[in-house]
Amino acid sequence: MEIIYTKKELIQYRDNCRISNKTIGFVPTMGALHMGHISLVQQAQKNVDNVIASIFINPTQFNNKDDFKNYPSTIDQDIELLIQYGCNAVFIPTVDEIYGQYDYQPFTVDLGDLGNIFEGEKRPGHFDGVIEILHILFELLQPNQVYMGLKDYQQVMVVEKLLQNNDVPIQLIKCATIREKDGLAISSRNKRLSPEERETALNLFKSMSEIKEKYPFSDISILKKSYFNQLNSIDNIEVEYIDIVDSQTLKSINSWNPPGKNLILIAAFVGKVRLIDNLLF
Repeated sequence: MEIIYTKKELIQYRDNCRISNKTIGFVPTMGALHMGHISLVQQAQKNVDNVIASIFINPTQFNNKDDFKNYPSTIDQDIELLIQYGCNAVFIPTVDEIYGQYDYQPFTVDLGDLGNIFEGEKRPGHFDGVIEILHILFELLQPNQVYMGLKDYQQVMVVEKLLQNNDVPIQLIKCATIREKDGLAISSRNKRLSPEERETALNLFKSMSEIKEKYPFSDISILKKSYFNQLNSIDNIEVEYIDIVDSQTLKSINSWNPPGKNLILIAAFVGKVRLIDNLLF
């Protein structure tokens, strides 16, 4: 596996692929890799010639300094995992490499309501940082496809908006959330949970599953209020939001959509660790 540290090397990698007529699949990550990330690599391997991941803990998308400071970093283990699963290359830049000699024009995307609800509301500036770093990486690598997991459902919608405004034609491949056997969505932040907190975190998926089971015979407003209160009553859980929305717009719904268009969104602190999850049904 080729390990790339500079923008110059990344551009050379891109150009070499083009000369060889090889397609590129891109898996952007912030490291602390797990089987959710590997599932993206494996999906890309089915569709393209070369798969490249990036590992970059992007400071501009953290609205909470403590969250940035405590975000897990496991570079050596990440590299070994990517080698084990046959990733072709990985880009591991420093913050200074990305932003120190910034030679890109400022780039913004009008997200409309999408930028002001749920994660946009709770994490001001977060999506601006996501757009900034992905625009840089897309311009450098110009992949044929980018692979992203639907656990970060709203972020995937933001990236769709970004690609609509990007001059480089890149296909976004949305991949299913990967869960542990007990239902917990695999996340890098899970590494910060104690064994007791991890057990407590299972209540998030349990609640969403119970809501799904009650479709379409229950009142949505009553369900939301009931499960918000129920989760908040559990020691070590503080719910930020739980909502049932239209999967295409993320707007709250008062009556059930047809099957496949109902989406539960949830964000909660378990101890000091903020977790997000969703369930489409």
